[in-house]
Amino acid sequence: MPLGAARFGLLGGGVLDLGKLELIETQTASTSSSLDFTDLGSYNVHFMTLNNFQADTSTAAEGNIRLSNNGGSSFISTTNYQRAWFRINTGGTTTEVRSTNATSFDSFFVIDNDFKASGGYAYFYNLLDSSKYSFVTFHSWNSRFDYANFGGFVLPVAETHNALRLFPSVNNFLTGTASLYGIAES
Repeated sequence: MPLGAARFGLLGGGVLDLGKLELIETQTASTSSSLDFTDLGSYNVHFMTLNNFQADTSTAAEGNIRLSNNGGSSFISTTNYQRAWFRINTGGTTTEVRSTNATSFDSFFVIDNDFKASGGYAYFYNLLDSSKYSFVTFHSWNSRFDYANFGGFVLPVAETHNALRLFPSVNNFLTGTASLYGIAES
């Protein structure tokens, strides 16, 4: 049984796996300007793992995500994205990060090519529901500044968001693997 899955017997002897992670797609960066996920399946909740990301230069770059409402033909870059999250560094210093006018779900992690790789995970809610806002919760590690981040984002526009783009704020991803999952029966 998948980790976290609940199994329920159905009439007729069938079994329903609630909470099962179903892999949609894995993409690996190799000096890539972006990783686009244009097939989101038909899930209400999505889960993404972000592993081993580094930039191709020593210039600091944020790992960001934008949504699309047209299947990935273009990605929304208006200042409608909002964020609120908490950051703590290895010295115990904490910071609250908030804004209401970003052009992406920004700063999942910060990377360059001089430090260890960064990564994390994110849950996406309501992406395919045209009557609800799209929300994200995430937890990540920023190797460049030794920060752990935890919090969320919202794109407060009730419409279908049917593709997403992971991209660095400057230059390219040298390495990194992102896997997108749907959560069954969510």
